[in-house]
This record gives sequence, C-alpha cells and structure tokens, in this order.
Amino acid sequence: MRGHEPGQIVVPAVPPGGLVGRTAEVAAVRRALDRGRLVTVTGLPGVGKSAVGRAAATAVSADFGDGAWLVPLDAVPDGDGLPGAIAAALGAPVAPARPGGDPFAALADRLRDRRLLLVLDTCEHLTGACSDLVTRLLLMPGRDVRIVATSREPLRAPGGLTVSLRALPLRFAVTLFARRAAEVVPDFRITQENRPTVQEICLCLDRLPLAIELAARQVAAGSLKRLHARLREDYWFLRDPSGQATARHESLRAAIDWTHRLCTPAERALWARLSVFPGSFRLGDAQEVCADACLHEQAIGTAITMLVNRSVLLTEMQTGREIQFRLPATLRAYGAEMLREAGDGRWAHRYQAWQADRDSRHRYPGQHA
Repeated sequence: MRGHEPGQIVVPAVPPGGLVGRTAEVAAVRRALDRGRLVTVTGLPGVGKSAVGRAAATAVSADFGDGAWLVPLDAVPDGDGLPGAIAAALGAPVAPARPGGDPFAALADRLRDRRLLLVLDTCEHLTGACSDLVTRLLLMPGRDVRIVATSREPLRAPGGLTVSLRALPLRFAVTLFARRAAEVVPDFRITQENRPTVQEICLCLDRLPLAIELAARQVAAGSLKRLHARLREDYWFLRDPSGQATARHESLRAAIDWTHRLCTPAERALWARLSVFPGSFRLGDAQEVCADACLHEQAIGTAITMLVNRSVLLTEMQTGREIQFRLPATLRAYGAEMLREAGDGRWAHRYQAWQADRDSRHRYPGQHA
C-alpha cells in the first residue's frame, strides 16, 4: 500500500459547491456506516450515487487511520478482476494468481490490520461477484474494513444496509441548474421571469442531477425556451462537451444504455412495453396491457420486481391500496424509442383500448356489472 498520512482522503473530493441538495442523504450514509460495515447507495441512472458515496466517504475519512479509497469498477469486465482493481486502487497490485490459486488471499493479506474505508463505485454489472467478495472481506477476522458501494441494485451481503436516492427536490434541482449554467454563462441567474421555465426543464428531466447538469450546459448554445422545446422532442442531445465524464456519464443516453445492457431480454421487452403508460400503474394493469405468449403474466410480475431492483421502475405506496409503479420520464422515453425502432405499435394500441374500456366502466358502471 502506498504511503499516506493517517486519515488521508484518497477518495477524490466532490468539487466545491458541486453537491446540491444531498445533505440528508450523505448524513444517512454516515449513520448507516455507524450501524454496519457495508452500505450500498442505490438509485436511478444519473441520480448521483457516485457523488453521494464520495461525499460521505470524505466526511468520515478522518475516522479511518488508513484512509478512504476510491475503487472505480466501471471498466472491470468481470468478477475475476475485482481483487486486482481494489489492490491497484490501494497502490499495491496483486500478482496474478497461480492456476487454482485464490487472488482474494493476496488482497486479504494486503488489508491485514488496516482500518480503512473502501468506496466500490459502480457495482451493478458485478453485483454477484461484489457481494461474494464483500462478504468474504467482512467475515475475515482481524480486519477493520468498511465499504460504501454504489450500484443500481443493492449488494447482498450479511448485515449490509441500503440508502436509496430519490430525485432532487425541485428547489434544489433549480439551484443545481443555475450553478451549472453559470459555469458556461457566467452572468446566468434565476429570475422571476425564467424560474418557471427552469422548473419545467427540471421536471422534464425527472429532477435527476446528471440530466440537469447536462441540460444546463446547453444554455451557452441558446435560450431556455429553446432548450425546453428540444426536451419535449427528445433527450438524447444532452451530453457532456468537456470530454472529462466517464463513458456511462458522457450523455444521458449512455447512462441509460448502461442500465439497459444489464437487463435480461424479458426485462428489456417489458421496459419497452411499459413506456405506453403515461403515469402510474399497478401490477394487474401491466399484466392486462403487456402480456402475450412470449411474456406471460407471471413473467411480467418477475420482470417488474427486477426492474424495481435495478432502479428502472419507481414504487409509489398509497395507503390502503396496491403498490403502484412508475417509469420515470427519461426512462419512458428510452422505452418508447425501443418500440419505435422495432416498429411495434401494437402496445400503444393495446394501452389505448385498455384505457378506453376502463374509462367506460367508470363512466357507466351498471353496464359492466
């Protein structure tokens, strides 16, 4: 392990003023670290999991004599590369294991008698391998290692806790937009005149930090009203012109593509079909509209559960009623594009017929007894 001072913050700090509206979430991660040795930060694509995980690690780094260390995993293709990625982040690459050897043993030896925090960033494509490795790390005696993981679905390990991020409250979404817009247009300010348009832009983008930051940078290229009009057509022009973003964050589409690739064929098919729902729906609604011979009702129930776990679908609890689900606007647009590319308009027609029948039943209940 490379030399460092006790309590050194090796996790790259979030830029000053860069984290907006996440004080409560960072505090929740810190409290969870007091209760358990593994905390997974989950949420939608672009909701700010990495930023919150890094901010929480920075805040608690002084509690760890051997520092807080960032381990980026987005470029690690499979579980075999995990021990080496962690060791490399610590400055001590693990030598390739001999045939039949265990690379984890060399990593565990590196961590012997260390008190440190690991931030495993972007675990969703390696959830099984990460869960196994984390479990082995946390169960080994004599090691005081704690872990913050960022993932679109929770890691499964004994004693693991989860902090789920939701979209930013609207007032913080507007503040974030203003800060990022001012970076490209220094005299940009929120005024009484432009606030409603900025609010509409943030709502179009599900109040997701990545999408808002990408949109705010477009202010240099035109007016807010033009930006709003373009967002009503599509989202895929939003990208980072700096070239400094990671591949999955260079554009809004890339962030969603990353999640889409992790889904099974059944989950992808249902994601596309659910895009015909403009708002919330129940499981039974999805089964009535989206089921066919290839995706039967039971398979839809399973796929919905997985899409919730993968932070594609949001759940909305209503007292005394069934759980409702919602596909956020950006993910709904992505699903609708999948249908267009496939030339498959039957699901929109099925939804329209289903909605008309439901409206008729509500309007004339006696005729449907």
